[in-house]
Amino acid sequence: KGIKSAAPTVPMFYKSANRGIDWFGRMWELGLMAELYIRELLAGKFDFKQLFKYDLELAFKMFRSGKLKLLPSIARRNRNGHRPPEAVEVDVLPADLEASKGAAVVARGDVVSYYPGCSLEATGIEFHMSTKAVAEKLGLNLVEPEGWVCCGTSPAHNTDHYRSIKLPMQTLAIASELGHSYMTMPCAACFSRFRIAMHEVQEDPELRRRIAEDTGFEYKGGIEVDNLLTTITDKVGYEAAARPVVRRLQGLKVACYYGCLLTRPPAVTGEEHYEYPTNMDRLMEALGAESVEWSYKTDCCGGSLSLSTLDIALDLSHKILRNAIECGADMIVTACPLCHVNLDTRQKQINAEFGGTFDIPIVYFTQMMGVAYGLHAKPLGLDKHFSDAIGLLKAKRLLFA
Repeated sequence: KGIKSAAPTVPMFYKSANRGIDWFGRMWELGLMAELYIRELLAGKFDFKQLFKYDLELAFKMFRSGKLKLLPSIARRNRNGHRPPEAVEVDVLPADLEASKGAAVVARGDVVSYYPGCSLEATGIEFHMSTKAVAEKLGLNLVEPEGWVCCGTSPAHNTDHYRSIKLPMQTLAIASELGHSYMTMPCAACFSRFRIAMHEVQEDPELRRRIAEDTGFEYKGGIEVDNLLTTITDKVGYEAAARPVVRRLQGLKVACYYGCLLTRPPAVTGEEHYEYPTNMDRLMEALGAESVEWSYKTDCCGGSLSLSTLDIALDLSHKILRNAIECGADMIVTACPLCHVNLDTRQKQINAEFGGTFDIPIVYFTQMMGVAYGLHAKPLGLDKHFSDAIGLLKAKRLLFA
Protein backbone atom coordinates (compact mmCIF):
# COMPACT_ATOMS: atom_id res chain seq x y z
CA LYS A 1 0.00 0.00 0.00
CA GLY A 2 3.03 2.26 -0.09
CA ILE A 3 3.18 2.70 3.70
CA LYS A 4 6.79 2.91 4.85
CA SER A 5 7.86 0.95 7.91
CA ALA A 6 8.56 2.99 11.02
CA ALA A 7 11.59 0.75 11.52
CA PRO A 8 13.62 0.89 8.26
CA THR A 9 15.70 -2.13 9.26
CA VAL A 10 12.60 -4.36 9.00
CA PRO A 11 12.19 -4.06 5.19
CA MET A 12 15.98 -4.44 4.92
CA PHE A 13 15.65 -7.78 6.68
CA TYR A 14 12.82 -8.85 4.38
CA LYS A 15 14.78 -7.99 1.24
CA SER A 16 17.88 -9.82 2.48
CA ALA A 17 15.92 -12.94 3.43
CA ASN A 18 13.90 -13.01 0.22
CA ARG A 19 17.06 -12.82 -1.86
CA GLY A 20 18.38 -16.03 -0.31
CA ILE A 21 15.07 -17.78 -0.94
CA ASP A 22 15.14 -16.56 -4.57
CA TRP A 23 18.68 -17.80 -5.16
CA PHE A 24 18.76 -21.06 -3.22
CA GLY A 25 15.14 -22.02 -2.57
CA ARG A 26 15.96 -21.93 1.14
CA MET A 27 16.96 -19.29 3.64
CA TRP A 28 20.70 -18.99 4.27
CA GLU A 29 21.07 -17.40 7.68
CA LEU A 30 24.72 -16.39 7.36
CA GLY A 31 24.16 -14.80 3.95
CA LEU A 32 21.06 -13.07 5.28
CA MET A 33 23.04 -11.49 8.13
CA ALA A 34 25.87 -10.42 5.83
CA GLU A 35 23.51 -8.67 3.41
CA LEU A 36 21.50 -7.12 6.25
CA TYR A 37 24.67 -5.69 7.80
CA ILE A 38 25.69 -4.21 4.43
CA ARG A 39 22.25 -2.66 3.91
CA GLU A 40 22.29 -1.16 7.41
CA LEU A 41 25.81 0.17 6.89
CA LEU A 42 24.90 1.86 3.60
CA ALA A 43 21.78 3.37 5.18
CA GLY A 44 23.71 4.66 8.20
CA LYS A 45 21.76 2.37 10.55
CA PHE A 46 24.52 -0.06 11.48
CA ASP A 47 25.16 -0.58 15.20
CA PHE A 48 28.92 -1.13 15.61
CA LYS A 49 28.59 -1.36 19.39
CA GLN A 50 26.12 -4.23 19.05
CA LEU A 51 28.42 -5.98 16.58
CA PHE A 52 31.57 -5.89 18.69
CA LYS A 53 29.95 -6.28 22.10
CA TYR A 54 27.59 -9.16 21.33
CA ASP A 55 27.12 -10.28 17.73
CA LEU A 56 30.68 -11.37 16.93
CA GLU A 57 30.88 -13.50 20.08
CA LEU A 58 27.44 -14.95 19.36
CA ALA A 59 28.37 -15.75 15.74
CA PHE A 60 31.65 -17.40 16.81
CA LYS A 61 29.84 -19.64 19.30
CA MET A 62 27.29 -20.58 16.65
CA PHE A 63 30.03 -21.45 14.16
CA ARG A 64 31.80 -23.55 16.75
CA SER A 65 28.64 -25.49 17.58
CA GLY A 66 27.62 -25.99 13.94
CA LYS A 67 24.62 -23.65 14.13
CA LEU A 68 25.78 -21.38 11.29
CA LYS A 69 26.65 -22.77 7.86
CA LEU A 70 29.35 -21.24 5.67
CA LEU A 71 27.60 -22.41 2.51
CA PRO A 72 23.88 -22.36 1.72
CA SER A 73 21.65 -25.39 1.44
CA ILE A 74 20.17 -25.53 -2.06
CA ALA A 75 16.77 -27.01 -2.90
CA ARG A 76 17.42 -29.67 -5.55
CA ARG A 77 15.28 -32.49 -6.86
CA ASN A 78 16.09 -35.74 -8.62
CA ARG A 79 13.50 -35.61 -11.39
CA ASN A 80 13.72 -39.20 -12.56
CA GLY A 81 9.98 -39.63 -12.32
CA HIS A 82 10.18 -42.66 -10.01
CA ARG A 83 8.44 -42.84 -6.68
CA PRO A 84 10.82 -43.97 -3.91
CA PRO A 85 9.88 -47.45 -2.69
CA GLU A 86 9.56 -46.34 0.93
CA ALA A 87 6.92 -43.73 0.12
CA VAL A 88 3.52 -45.08 1.08
CA GLU A 89 0.32 -43.40 2.06
CA VAL A 90 -0.36 -42.65 5.72
CA ASP A 91 -4.10 -42.32 5.97
CA VAL A 92 -4.53 -39.36 8.31
CA LEU A 93 -6.87 -36.80 6.78
CA PRO A 94 -8.50 -33.65 8.22
CA ALA A 95 -11.72 -35.51 9.06
CA ASP A 96 -9.75 -37.76 11.41
CA LEU A 97 -8.42 -34.97 13.62
CA GLU A 98 -11.03 -34.83 16.37
CA ALA A 99 -11.39 -38.60 16.53
CA SER A 100 -7.64 -39.01 16.90
CA LYS A 101 -7.09 -36.75 19.92
CA GLY A 102 -4.68 -38.65 22.17
CA ALA A 103 -5.02 -41.85 20.16
CA ALA A 104 -2.24 -43.70 18.37
CA VAL A 105 -3.02 -42.95 14.71
CA VAL A 106 0.57 -42.91 13.47
CA ALA A 107 2.07 -46.26 14.42
CA ARG A 108 5.53 -47.82 14.38
CA GLY A 109 6.90 -48.18 10.87
CA ASP A 110 4.56 -45.62 9.32
CA VAL A 111 6.04 -43.22 6.79
CA VAL A 112 5.60 -39.59 7.81
CA SER A 113 6.49 -36.83 5.38
CA TYR A 114 9.01 -34.69 7.28
CA TYR A 115 9.58 -31.02 6.48
CA PRO A 116 12.52 -29.75 8.57
CA GLY A 117 12.48 -26.16 7.31
CA CYS A 118 15.49 -23.89 6.96
CA SER A 119 16.18 -23.20 10.65
CA LEU A 120 16.66 -26.87 11.48
CA GLU A 121 19.62 -27.01 9.09
CA ALA A 122 21.40 -24.25 11.01
CA THR A 123 20.43 -22.35 14.18
CA GLY A 124 17.89 -25.01 15.17
CA ILE A 125 20.02 -28.02 14.26
CA GLU A 126 19.62 -29.59 17.71
CA PHE A 127 15.86 -29.67 17.15
CA HIS A 128 16.49 -31.66 13.96
CA MET A 129 18.97 -33.99 15.69
CA SER A 130 16.67 -34.73 18.62
CA THR A 131 13.64 -35.14 16.35
CA LYS A 132 15.41 -37.82 14.31
CA ALA A 133 16.66 -39.55 17.46
CA VAL A 134 13.23 -39.60 19.09
CA ALA A 135 11.51 -40.71 15.87
CA GLU A 136 13.84 -43.71 15.72
CA LYS A 137 12.89 -44.67 19.28
CA LEU A 138 9.21 -44.35 18.40
CA GLY A 139 9.65 -46.31 15.18
CA LEU A 140 8.54 -43.45 12.92
CA ASN A 141 9.94 -43.38 9.39
CA LEU A 142 10.50 -39.67 8.69
CA VAL A 143 10.95 -39.04 4.95
CA GLU A 144 12.03 -35.61 3.69
CA PRO A 145 10.42 -34.64 0.37
CA GLU A 146 13.47 -34.19 -1.83
CA GLY A 147 13.78 -30.60 -3.06
CA TRP A 148 11.52 -29.00 -0.45
CA VAL A 149 11.63 -25.21 -0.46
CA CYS A 150 11.48 -22.52 2.21
CA CYS A 151 7.99 -21.73 3.49
CA GLY A 152 8.71 -18.03 2.99
CA THR A 153 8.14 -17.24 6.66
CA SER A 154 7.75 -13.52 7.62
CA PRO A 155 9.71 -12.02 4.67
CA ALA A 156 7.36 -13.59 2.10
CA HIS A 157 4.00 -12.94 3.73
CA ASN A 158 4.96 -9.36 4.59
CA THR A 159 6.04 -8.51 1.04
CA ASP A 160 4.20 -10.76 -1.45
CA HIS A 161 0.97 -12.50 -0.50
CA TYR A 162 0.83 -14.77 -3.55
CA ARG A 163 4.39 -15.93 -3.03
CA SER A 164 3.70 -16.70 0.63
CA ILE A 165 0.98 -19.11 -0.52
CA LYS A 166 2.87 -20.57 -3.47
CA LEU A 167 6.03 -21.56 -1.55
CA PRO A 168 4.32 -23.99 0.88
CA MET A 169 2.23 -25.37 -1.98
CA GLN A 170 5.40 -26.17 -3.95
CA THR A 171 6.53 -28.46 -1.15
CA LEU A 172 3.08 -30.03 -0.78
CA ALA A 173 3.17 -30.72 -4.53
CA ILE A 174 6.44 -32.64 -4.07
CA ALA A 175 5.01 -34.61 -1.13
CA SER A 176 1.90 -35.39 -3.16
CA GLU A 177 4.03 -36.81 -5.99
CA LEU A 178 5.64 -39.11 -3.42
CA GLY A 179 2.26 -40.41 -2.30
CA HIS A 180 2.45 -38.82 1.15
CA SER A 181 -0.80 -37.84 2.84
CA TYR A 182 0.50 -36.73 6.25
CA MET A 183 3.28 -34.20 6.83
CA THR A 184 4.83 -33.06 10.10
CA MET A 185 7.17 -30.14 10.75
CA PRO A 186 9.02 -29.13 13.93
CA CYS A 187 9.18 -25.38 13.18
CA ALA A 188 6.21 -23.35 14.43
CA ALA A 189 6.72 -20.64 11.78
CA CYS A 190 6.74 -23.21 8.97
CA PHE A 191 3.63 -24.86 10.41
CA SER A 192 1.86 -21.50 10.51
CA ARG A 193 2.74 -20.65 6.91
CA PHE A 194 1.69 -24.08 5.60
CA ARG A 195 -1.62 -24.09 7.46
CA ILE A 196 -2.42 -20.53 6.34
CA ALA A 197 -1.59 -21.38 2.72
CA MET A 198 -3.81 -24.47 2.86
CA HIS A 199 -6.63 -22.48 4.44
CA GLU A 200 -6.47 -19.72 1.85
CA VAL A 201 -6.45 -21.97 -1.21
CA GLN A 202 -9.44 -23.83 0.20
CA GLU A 203 -11.31 -20.56 0.76
CA ASP A 204 -10.34 -18.85 -2.52
CA PRO A 205 -11.06 -20.81 -5.75
CA GLU A 206 -9.26 -18.27 -7.94
CA LEU A 207 -6.13 -18.44 -5.79
CA ARG A 208 -6.33 -22.24 -5.89
CA ARG A 209 -6.55 -22.13 -9.69
CA ARG A 210 -3.50 -19.85 -9.99
CA ILE A 211 -1.47 -22.01 -7.62
CA ALA A 212 -2.46 -25.14 -9.56
CA GLU A 213 -1.33 -23.54 -12.83
CA ASP A 214 2.04 -22.52 -11.36
CA THR A 215 2.83 -25.70 -9.42
CA GLY A 216 0.89 -28.38 -11.28
CA PHE A 217 -0.72 -29.28 -7.96
CA GLU A 218 -4.29 -28.56 -6.90
CA TYR A 219 -4.75 -28.86 -3.16
CA LYS A 220 -7.99 -30.66 -2.28
CA GLY A 221 -7.31 -31.53 1.35
CA GLY A 222 -5.59 -34.86 0.68
CA ILE A 223 -2.44 -33.94 2.62
CA GLU A 224 -2.76 -33.04 6.28
CA VAL A 225 -0.07 -30.91 7.93
CA ASP A 226 0.70 -30.89 11.66
CA ASN A 227 3.40 -29.47 13.85
CA LEU A 228 5.65 -32.11 15.39
CA LEU A 229 4.29 -31.57 18.89
CA THR A 230 0.77 -32.40 17.71
CA THR A 231 2.08 -35.39 15.78
CA ILE A 232 3.60 -36.77 18.99
CA THR A 233 0.72 -35.98 21.34
CA ASP A 234 -2.32 -36.49 19.09
CA LYS A 235 -1.16 -38.97 16.45
CA VAL A 236 1.43 -41.11 18.25
CA GLY A 237 -0.36 -40.57 21.57
CA TYR A 238 0.86 -39.92 25.11
CA GLU A 239 0.91 -43.58 26.09
CA ALA A 240 3.00 -44.63 23.10
CA ALA A 241 5.29 -41.61 23.53
CA ALA A 242 5.97 -42.64 27.14
CA ARG A 243 6.58 -46.30 26.31
CA PRO A 244 10.34 -45.97 25.51
CA VAL A 245 11.04 -44.10 28.80
CA VAL A 246 13.88 -45.61 30.82
CA ARG A 247 14.62 -42.60 33.05
CA ARG A 248 11.65 -40.61 34.29
CA LEU A 249 12.24 -36.86 34.58
CA GLN A 250 11.43 -36.77 38.29
CA GLY A 251 12.43 -33.69 40.27
CA LEU A 252 12.50 -31.49 37.17
CA LYS A 253 10.21 -28.46 36.94
CA VAL A 254 9.61 -27.22 33.40
CA ALA A 255 7.84 -24.21 31.91
CA CYS A 256 6.31 -25.30 28.61
CA TYR A 257 6.59 -22.45 26.12
CA TYR A 258 4.51 -22.73 22.95
CA GLY A 259 5.14 -19.30 21.47
CA CYS A 260 2.63 -17.39 19.38
CA LEU A 261 2.47 -19.43 16.16
CA LEU A 262 1.73 -23.03 17.21
CA THR A 263 -1.81 -22.31 18.36
CA ARG A 264 -2.91 -19.10 16.62
CA PRO A 265 -5.02 -18.19 14.72
CA PRO A 266 -7.31 -21.00 15.93
CA ALA A 267 -9.38 -20.93 12.74
CA VAL A 268 -6.24 -22.10 10.93
CA THR A 269 -4.44 -24.19 13.56
CA GLY A 270 -7.57 -25.94 14.84
CA GLU A 271 -6.34 -25.45 18.41
CA GLU A 272 -9.18 -25.37 20.95
CA HIS A 273 -7.17 -23.92 23.85
CA TYR A 274 -5.12 -21.47 21.84
CA GLU A 275 -4.36 -19.05 24.70
CA TYR A 276 -3.44 -21.73 27.23
CA PRO A 277 -2.59 -25.02 25.50
CA THR A 278 -1.61 -28.04 27.58
CA ASN A 279 -0.46 -30.81 25.23
CA MET A 280 3.26 -30.14 25.75
CA ASP A 281 2.65 -29.97 29.51
CA ARG A 282 0.87 -33.32 29.42
CA LEU A 283 3.71 -34.81 27.39
CA MET A 284 6.34 -33.63 29.87
CA GLU A 285 4.26 -34.97 32.75
CA ALA A 286 3.94 -38.32 30.96
CA LEU A 287 7.75 -38.39 30.96
CA GLY A 288 7.86 -37.70 34.71
CA ALA A 289 8.56 -33.95 34.83
CA GLU A 290 6.50 -31.39 36.74
CA SER A 291 4.96 -28.73 34.52
CA VAL A 292 4.64 -25.34 36.23
CA GLU A 293 1.72 -22.95 35.78
CA TRP A 294 2.87 -19.65 34.31
CA SER A 295 1.56 -16.65 32.36
CA TYR A 296 3.66 -16.49 29.19
CA LYS A 297 2.96 -19.82 27.48
CA THR A 298 1.85 -18.28 24.19
CA ASP A 299 3.40 -14.81 24.34
CA CYS A 300 5.70 -13.69 21.53
CA CYS A 301 9.47 -13.69 22.07
CA GLY A 302 10.05 -11.23 19.22
CA GLY A 303 10.91 -13.84 16.60
CA SER A 304 12.93 -12.43 13.72
CA LEU A 305 12.74 -8.93 15.22
CA SER A 306 15.98 -9.89 16.97
CA LEU A 307 17.63 -9.31 13.57
CA SER A 308 15.95 -6.01 12.75
CA THR A 309 14.65 -4.33 15.91
CA LEU A 310 16.58 -6.07 18.66
CA ASP A 311 15.40 -3.90 21.54
CA ILE A 312 11.81 -5.15 21.09
CA ALA A 313 12.89 -8.80 21.01
CA LEU A 314 15.04 -8.37 24.12
CA ASP A 315 12.17 -6.79 26.05
CA LEU A 316 9.71 -9.54 25.08
CA SER A 317 12.19 -12.34 25.80
CA HIS A 318 13.12 -10.78 29.14
CA LYS A 319 9.50 -10.94 30.31
CA ILE A 320 9.23 -14.60 29.33
CA LEU A 321 12.43 -15.60 31.14
CA ARG A 322 11.51 -13.62 34.26
CA ASN A 323 8.04 -15.14 34.56
CA ALA A 324 9.28 -18.71 34.07
CA ILE A 325 11.85 -18.29 36.85
CA GLU A 326 9.38 -16.55 39.16
CA CYS A 327 7.01 -19.50 38.74
CA GLY A 328 9.69 -21.97 39.84
CA ALA A 329 10.81 -23.50 36.54
CA ASP A 330 14.22 -25.19 36.32
CA MET A 331 14.15 -24.87 32.53
CA ILE A 332 12.01 -23.70 29.65
CA VAL A 333 10.88 -26.32 27.13
CA THR A 334 9.89 -25.05 23.70
CA ALA A 335 8.70 -26.25 20.30
CA CYS A 336 9.90 -23.34 18.16
CA PRO A 337 13.43 -22.74 16.80
CA LEU A 338 12.90 -18.97 16.60
CA CYS A 339 11.82 -18.85 20.24
CA HIS A 340 14.71 -21.07 21.24
CA VAL A 341 17.39 -18.95 19.60
CA ASN A 342 16.08 -15.75 21.20
CA LEU A 343 15.71 -17.17 24.70
CA ASP A 344 18.87 -19.29 24.63
CA THR A 345 21.45 -17.10 22.89
CA ARG A 346 20.39 -13.67 24.16
CA GLN A 347 20.38 -14.21 27.94
CA LYS A 348 23.76 -12.51 28.43
CA GLN A 349 22.54 -9.49 26.51
CA ILE A 350 19.20 -9.46 28.34
CA ASN A 351 21.06 -9.48 31.66
CA ALA A 352 23.18 -6.51 30.56
CA GLU A 353 20.14 -4.62 29.28
CA PHE A 354 17.83 -5.20 32.25
CA GLY A 355 20.27 -5.83 35.09
CA GLY A 356 19.29 -9.46 35.54
CA THR A 357 21.16 -12.69 36.31
CA PHE A 358 19.24 -15.08 34.07
CA ASP A 359 20.89 -18.44 33.47
CA ILE A 360 18.02 -20.80 32.74
CA PRO A 361 18.37 -23.66 30.23
CA ILE A 362 16.19 -23.50 27.11
CA VAL A 363 15.58 -26.90 25.49
CA TYR A 364 13.35 -28.48 22.86
CA PHE A 365 10.64 -30.89 23.95
CA THR A 366 12.21 -33.56 21.73
CA GLN A 367 15.47 -33.25 23.66
CA MET A 368 13.66 -33.95 26.92
CA MET A 369 11.97 -36.94 25.32
CA GLY A 370 15.42 -38.17 24.33
CA VAL A 371 16.77 -37.71 27.86
CA ALA A 372 13.83 -39.71 29.23
CA TYR A 373 14.54 -42.39 26.62
CA GLY A 374 18.09 -42.72 27.97
CA LEU A 375 19.88 -41.06 25.04
CA HIS A 376 23.16 -39.20 25.54
CA ALA A 377 23.65 -35.45 25.33
CA LYS A 378 25.51 -35.20 22.01
CA PRO A 379 23.05 -37.12 19.79
CA LEU A 380 20.35 -34.80 21.16
CA GLY A 381 22.39 -31.64 20.51
CA LEU A 382 22.31 -30.61 24.18
CA ASP A 383 25.97 -29.56 23.90
CA LYS A 384 25.04 -26.92 21.31
CA HIS A 385 23.07 -24.67 23.65
CA PHE A 386 24.36 -21.40 25.09
CA SER A 387 22.58 -22.08 28.39
CA ASP A 388 23.80 -25.05 30.43
CA ALA A 389 21.13 -27.72 30.10
CA ILE A 390 23.67 -30.53 30.53
CA GLY A 391 24.84 -29.21 33.91
CA LEU A 392 21.30 -28.98 35.24
CA LEU A 393 20.32 -32.44 33.99
CA LYS A 394 23.43 -34.02 35.48
CA ALA A 395 22.79 -32.26 38.79
CA LYS A 396 19.28 -33.74 38.74
CA ARG A 397 20.81 -37.15 37.94
CA LEU A 398 18.84 -37.35 34.71
CA LEU A 399 21.81 -37.36 32.35
CA PHE A 400 25.05 -39.28 32.74
CA ALA A 401 26.81 -38.87 29.36
